[in-house]
Amino acid sequence: MPIQLTEDIARRLRAARKAAGFKAAKDFATKYTIPLSTYSQHETGKRSINAELIINYSSYFALNPCWLLTGNGEPFFGDNQKDKKAIIDRETFTISHKVNDDHHKYNQIDLDLLKRILLAAEYLFENKSHSLSFTRLIEHCFEIYDAVSDLSADVEEKDKIIQLTLSAIKAREGG
Repeated sequence: MPIQLTEDIARRLRAARKAAGFKAAKDFATKYTIPLSTYSQHETGKRSINAELIINYSSYFALNPCWLLTGNGEPFFGDNQKDKKAIIDRETFTISHKVNDDHHKYNQIDLDLLKRILLAAEYLFENKSHSLSFTRLIEHCFEIYDAVSDLSADVEEKDKIIQLTLSAIKAREGG
């Protein structure tokens, strides 16, 4: 299973667990006698999930298995799932949502700062040896933008913070 697909399923699985009322992975794993390390690796995307597990998890969480696998369609069957759906939406919030739904926040975007962040992150975009997905890297860039844009530091200081943050991401992701 490709890395991005595994990460996407993991994000939906984690959201489903929270929507089902399990605050911690341990609580869910204990209830269904699943080894915690196995479930945790599924939920973090470190271990891929086969079709049988998709069906099992869908059954445990009363989910639409197609949604768990692909993200398409409604996560739950029936109309009485509004609260659970809200949790799912919040937990599966992605960069495309950030750009589309948070447009008011980015109406006054500092394009020069965003350009400097993306150019500084360019080596991570090109480096195939790290485990960082393209989507996650873009999310990191927006997180850096959010943090740095509010600072009253000068350009040079902001650039140092950008470089330090990207170096930490690179080290953490093994790149």
